[in-house]
Amino acid sequence: MKKKIINFWFFVVILLPLFGQEMVVENYETGVDIWILVPYDIFRFPRDAEQAEYQVSIQIQDAQNKQVTVAERKLTVPNQDWLQGSAIPIYQQLTLSAGNYSLNMTLRNRQLGDRHNFIRNFLVSRQITEIGQAYIIAERDGFEYVPANPMSRYLDKMTLRLSYGLDIDKIILNLDKQSYNFIDPQSPFELEVMDYAVPDSTSKLSLTLFQQNVCYNLEPLYYGQWFSFNQRYSLKDQIDQLRYIASQNEWRVLSKVSKDKYADAIESFWQAHDPTPGTIRNENRELFYQRVIKADELFTIHRRMVGWKSDRGRIYIKFGEPDQIVNDSFPIGKPPSIIWHYFRLNRVFVFVDERGFGQYKLRNTEDEYIDF
Repeated sequence: MKKKIINFWFFVVILLPLFGQEMVVENYETGVDIWILVPYDIFRFPRDAEQAEYQVSIQIQDAQNKQVTVAERKLTVPNQDWLQGSAIPIYQQLTLSAGNYSLNMTLRNRQLGDRHNFIRNFLVSRQITEIGQAYIIAERDGFEYVPANPMSRYLDKMTLRLSYGLDIDKIILNLDKQSYNFIDPQSPFELEVMDYAVPDSTSKLSLTLFQQNVCYNLEPLYYGQWFSFNQRYSLKDQIDQLRYIASQNEWRVLSKVSKDKYADAIESFWQAHDPTPGTIRNENRELFYQRVIKADELFTIHRRMVGWKSDRGRIYIKFGEPDQIVNDSFPIGKPPSIIWHYFRLNRVFVFVDERGFGQYKLRNTEDEYIDF
């Protein structure tokens, strides 16, 4: 019998709408696995301190607001440059019946006193998660984290972890153009990747799972800035950002959404613009988030305007990196200007700094909305 091939990213894994891979809930016979990925850049360190001490408190309530779980732990986070751009995984396994729940997690800095609260709603399905999210957990100097860069010569360990509810016959690890077979693997499947990886390898790591006549292909999770998008920008900001790419009809609906419906409206928008429905990824959403973050990095004017709200930021978010940039920074008798050429799109945008403060305004605004 010919095997059925499924390019698998997402099956019964329950991801919270809007919050992307910030939190993942998976349901197995052994219990409910909850993974929370906390961006490293939210942690604050005392001056010249080598680490920060945080108290982690997790409270879970059911649909009747009855508290069903309370968990406390200490988290010691090292102050290291190599952790920039990564996430700290907080894992909790619980026994929860099917239904709706809310999670409230508080991170309290035991030295400086600052707090971070994460409040998320989630659903535990009656159905067992068939194949969960594959994680890469890196370890260096005894500290575990989810890296952005999959390979590094400085890691002590790099563990692949995957849980599933199916009876898997075989797992194939594809790495460095080599394949390694694991027959009759048990869940959770854990593997020390560095036992198989070539040092400083940049090869793509992937997994193939076989269950009778069905084959599942998946890739592990690496952390990226866009995962923490919802901690950077308020829901109101995100609604306003969508105005850049929404159609007139879409914006007419979005602009009338009440505050308590912002999250649902944003999620509905991205579901409608998902190029690969049914998978864990939404490539359009990722690209948009990356552009918004990049616009802030490139075009923010200190105490005047955040980058995504500027004219250059808006054009960058809508059309991406220009093919050519022409700067006239010190003209004689006229204000500085910047010209962006998009040859592939047959568009040219002219930005002028009328006041000399670095706030470049789009001069040919009509060209932004022309359809070619």
